[in-house]
Amino acid sequence: MSFSRSALRYAHTNGYTGLLYTPRGEFIITCGTDGDIRHWTCISDDDPRSSCLGEFVMCIAHTGTRLLASTDRNTVHAYTFPEMDSDGILMRFTAPATCLKVSGGYTAAGSEDTTIKVLKGDTAGNETVLEGHTGPILALDLFPERKLLVSVAGDGQLKVWNFEEGKELKTIGGLAKVNSFESASLYGTPNFEPQSGELLAYAVDNEIVVLNTANWEVAFKLRDDSVSSNYSCCQFSPNGERLAAGTTKGEVSIFDVKKGKAVTVEMPPNDCNAITCLAWNLSGEVEVAFCDATGQLGTVFLGDAVDAANGEGIEDDQAELMGDDYEFEAGDDLDAAIDDGDGVSLEQLKRKVMSFADPVDQDDASNQSLASSSRTVPAPVAPQIKLFKQQTAFQPSATPSDLEHRYMAWNDVGIVTAHVEPSGDSSIDVEFHDASIHHALHISNYNQHNLASVSSGALALASNESSKLVVIALAAAGNKEWSLSLPDCESAEAIAATRHLVAVATSSSFLRIFTVMGTQREVLTIPGPVVAIAGHEHSLMVVYHSSAPSQTQQHLSAMLVNINGLSLRQEYLPVPLTPGRQLTWLGYSDTGSPSVADNMGLLQLYRRSSNAWFPICDTMKQSTSVSHNFFVVAVSERRQIVQAVLCRGTSYPMTNPRPMLQELRMQIPLCDIEVEKSELEDALLRSSLMQMDGAEKIQKETAIKLFALACSSECETRARELIESIACTDLLQLAVKYATKRGRIHLSDRLCELLPQLEAVQEARKQQTLLGASGIAATIVLPMTPTSATQSGPKPKAIELSSAKRGTLKRLANSPNMFKAASAGSRPSTPDITPSPLDTQENIFGESESEVPMGKTPDHRSPLNSVNPFAMKRKLGDTGVIFGSEKLKLAKK
Repeated sequence: MSFSRSALRYAHTNGYTGLLYTPRGEFIITCGTDGDIRHWTCISDDDPRSSCLGEFVMCIAHTGTRLLASTDRNTVHAYTFPEMDSDGILMRFTAPATCLKVSGGYTAAGSEDTTIKVLKGDTAGNETVLEGHTGPILALDLFPERKLLVSVAGDGQLKVWNFEEGKELKTIGGLAKVNSFESASLYGTPNFEPQSGELLAYAVDNEIVVLNTANWEVAFKLRDDSVSSNYSCCQFSPNGERLAAGTTKGEVSIFDVKKGKAVTVEMPPNDCNAITCLAWNLSGEVEVAFCDATGQLGTVFLGDAVDAANGEGIEDDQAELMGDDYEFEAGDDLDAAIDDGDGVSLEQLKRKVMSFADPVDQDDASNQSLASSSRTVPAPVAPQIKLFKQQTAFQPSATPSDLEHRYMAWNDVGIVTAHVEPSGDSSIDVEFHDASIHHALHISNYNQHNLASVSSGALALASNESSKLVVIALAAAGNKEWSLSLPDCESAEAIAATRHLVAVATSSSFLRIFTVMGTQREVLTIPGPVVAIAGHEHSLMVVYHSSAPSQTQQHLSAMLVNINGLSLRQEYLPVPLTPGRQLTWLGYSDTGSPSVADNMGLLQLYRRSSNAWFPICDTMKQSTSVSHNFFVVAVSERRQIVQAVLCRGTSYPMTNPRPMLQELRMQIPLCDIEVEKSELEDALLRSSLMQMDGAEKIQKETAIKLFALACSSECETRARELIESIACTDLLQLAVKYATKRGRIHLSDRLCELLPQLEAVQEARKQQTLLGASGIAATIVLPMTPTSATQSGPKPKAIELSSAKRGTLKRLANSPNMFKAASAGSRPSTPDITPSPLDTQENIFGESESEVPMGKTPDHRSPLNSVNPFAMKRKLGDTGVIFGSEKLKLAKK
C-alpha cells in the first residue's frame, strides 16, 4: 500500500493558505492572503469558482449549509453556500481570527488577540470566552461529546479546556513560540480522534505525539524515517484509522494509527514548500488535500486501486499475445511486479515467451535482465540543506504592494497613499504634516507607480515594472516636475528622496543619484542585491545582501554615501540582525544617525564616532499583547522617542480608518531594567550616545544620582569607579561635596586624588577634538600617583570626631559662602568654556580650565583643611586643593 501525489496547482498568493472538503466531498474550498475563496470540483479543475471576501481570508469552516470565513474585519462572517451571499456575523474579535472549527452544533474560533470563543448554534450571542494564552492562537479542535477543546498558541503551550465550564484541564509546554500568526511556520494543529475522542495528536518537531485523553499521558509517538524536517500540521482521517502530517519542506506522511507505522508516500517535487493545512476527503479514506506556504494546492491519494486496474489490463494484453491456452503461474514474478506498482518488465515477458528457446539464449536473456534491473536501482538522494529565505527589496514605512489601498511612504514629512478602484483606475494622494512645506496632492497613477519617497524637498515616484522615474520638486518655482527613463531596460528596485538628493537603486545593481532638480550627480555600483535605501540631507544608506544566507539568518551590509559638493565619501559596515529575523525598516534619525528595525521590534542606531550599532528600543516590550506590532515611522534622538503606529494582530496599518501615531520612549535593553539603578544607567548611556536636548545637564544629574545610590548602598568603590570612568571635574566637585556632607571623609580624600588624572583625560579629549579632523590621535598622559612606598613621611592618622565636632562639620559643609570667602583673594577667576558640539559622545564633559598665571603659586589646601576646621594639620604631599562655589582646582607643586 502506497500513496501517490498529484501535480501542484496555483491556488492563492504567497502566505498562509487554508482548505477543507465539503461534507460530501464534492468540493475542495481554499482561502488565502489574496482575500479570495475558491471552489474546486477536483484537483484537475481548470476553472475554479472564485469569490473575493476582503483583503485577506485567514481561515474557513463549513457547517453543512453555510461557509464561515475570517476576514480582515476581525470578524467571523457567515455566507450561504454555494451562492456565497452574506448571512450575518457570528463573532467579533479585536484582531483577525486565525482558526475555525465546527463540530456537533458548536463553533469555536481563535484569534490573534489570544482569546478563544465558543458559540452554540448558528446565531450570534452568548458565546463562551476562554482566556489563558499569552500568544496568538495558531490552531484548535473540538470534541463536543465530552465538551473538550484543545488549542495551541504562539506562547509555546497546548491547553485543553472544558469549554462548557470555561475551565482549563491540562497545559503542555515545549512547542514553538512566535509573536504573530503571519510569521508562524509550525502550527502544532492538535486533533482529536473523531470516533471516540480517546486520542489527541499534535505535532512537535519531527514527530507526532499522541495523548490518551483519559489521563492526558503520552500513549505513543509516531515518526517517519523518510522525513527530513519538522512537522507543521497533522489531521486524523474520518474513521480515525490513519493520520496525515505535513512538514516544513513539503513532505506528507501517512500513518497507520493501530500499527504505529508510516505508509509509503511519494516524495514531494522541488517546488513544494512548507505545508500549512491538511484535509481528508470525508467521502472516503483514500485522499488527502494540502496547501503550502506559496499558495499551491495538491493531493495525496491511495495508489492501490490504480495499480489493480493497471494489473488487470496488463494480464488481458498478455493473454491476447500468448493465446488463450497460456496461463500464468501463481507466484510468477509478474504478480510481484504488479504488487510493487512498478509495472511489468519487458525482460520478464521475454523470459516467458522464450521459455522454449535455447538454454544458452535463455541464460543470455537472464543476464540482460539482471543488468537491466541493476541499472534501474535509484541512487540515494543527498540531503538538502534549507537556507534562510533571502529578503527582496522593500520601501521603508510602506505596506505590501498587492493591497488595493496601501501606504507607499509614511515618514516625519508626510504620507503617500495609493488607491486602486474596482474599475482598475489608480491614484496617489500625498499629505504633508506641515502645510507650510506644500499643499496636499492628488495624482492620477497612469504609470502604475508602486514605489514612492517623500521629503521636504521632493516627491519621487517609480515602479519596479518600468524604467520611468518621476520627481516633483516641492520647493521649486516654475516647472516643478521632471522625469526620465532608466537606460538598458533597467527598473527601479528601491528609491529615496532627501531635501537635496534623489537616489534610485536599479535592477542592474546601480545606485543612480540625482539632485532635486534633475541633475545627474553620481552612478555607483551596489556590491549585492539591494534590500532597502534611505537618505538624510546629503547622506544615503543602501542595505544589500553581502553574501548568501545561512540556515538561520541572512547576511546584510550597508553602504554609507556622503556627498559634499563635488566630492563623495563612501564606507561599508555590516548590519547586525538576530538569527531568524528580517529587516523591516530603514532610516535616519532627526540628527542624521542611521537606524534599522527588524520584524521583532528591535530598533538599532549607528554612531559614526564609535563605529558601532547600539540597540536603543525594543518596541515589543512596550506592547500590551504579543500579537501586536509597531509600524515604525520616524526616530527622534533629540526628544528620545520613536514614532510608530500600533497594529493590532497585523504587521502593517490599514488606510481606513487612519491610525494614530504613538510615541514610544527609547530604552536600552539593560539587565533588570525595572530597578532604579538600571533606569539611571539607561538614562546615562542614552545621554552619552545620542544627540539629545540638554545632554550635559542630564549626564551630570544622572551621574550624581548613581553616585548617591552607590553611597547609600555602601558601595564606595563603585562610586569612585563611576567618577573615574566619566572623568569630569565638575562632577568630581559635586561628588566631593556630597561625600563630605554625608560624612564619608575617606571617600572624599580618595576622590580628590583623582583630579590630576581627570584633568589629563580632559586635556586629551580637547586634543582629540582639535586634531580629529586631521586624523591625528591624541595620547592621554596620566600623572604618576605616588604609592605608599614612595611617599615621604609618615601616613596621617584618621581623626576621631566627637558628636559636637561632627555637628560643627555639618554646619560648615552646608554653608554656601565659606569656600568663596576663603579663596576669593588667592586664585584668579575661572572662565567657563562651552563644550564643542562636534560629537556628544566624545565631548561629554569636555570643559577646559583656565591656567594659573605665571609667577603665582596656588594655595595648598586639602579638602579637610577647607571643610573640616578640626583637621587643619592634615596636608597632601604632592597636591593642593582649592574649593570654590563654581570650580574645584588642584594644581601641581
